[in-house]
Amino acid sequence: MKRPENRIKKNKKFLKAFSLGFFKAFILLFLFYRSVILSLVLALIYGIVNIKFYKKKCLEEWRWQMNLEFREVMTAVSSALNAGYSVENSFKEARADLLLLYGSNSIMAKELDKINSKIMLNQPLEIVLREFAQYCQVEDISNFAEVFQTAKRTGGNLIEVARSTANKISSKIETSREIRTMTAGKKMEGKIMSVIPLAIIIYFWASSPGFLDSLYTLKGRPVMTVLLIFYIVAFKWSERIGDIFV
Repeated sequence: MKRPENRIKKNKKFLKAFSLGFFKAFILLFLFYRSVILSLVLALIYGIVNIKFYKKKCLEEWRWQMNLEFREVMTAVSSALNAGYSVENSFKEARADLLLLYGSNSIMAKELDKINSKIMLNQPLEIVLREFAQYCQVEDISNFAEVFQTAKRTGGNLIEVARSTANKISSKIETSREIRTMTAGKKMEGKIMSVIPLAIIIYFWASSPGFLDSLYTLKGRPVMTVLLIFYIVAFKWSERIGDIFV
């Protein structure tokens, strides 16, 4: 059962996601429709939807951090196996190494506690790792669980399996970081470009009051709706272009 303080913290994060989504949507809708009531209603809907986007973003960040820490676990497991530890004990040693690197807030350290507890209850390690892979839904961890299960059954080289897994994850992480660095500038340019149409509307409101009044009438609203759809599609497209997965 979750602790009350953790639940409160999560609720605060969801409230922040709702408020941020509501504020952004209200500003955008008011600029395109200049109607407080319509903007409020649609912004409330988007605020609720934005919580779902926030959850998805948090899950992606959690999986990225899990992959980072799992790489260190594999390195530690490989070293422990080289030192003569059994496979089961090598995961206990990996937890100690992980705490030195990431501290008590380590995500993987908490998962290793669960894994080691199951091992102490004499559950087969390959089954424990398979359940862990199904839980976290991370590709590299799932691949390792499958290879480990096969190696354990056929008497394969577990040290090499752990080492090659760590090297593979390291390579993917470095490639992802390079891509993020190269696309960071373009993403910033995309965000700046997305503000320009809104700035133009505000400029006309300030410099030429009444110039856009015809677009806020009953006949002009469909035109603004089409323009809003084009704007949203262009904005989402610019975000998607920078999302490159390895």
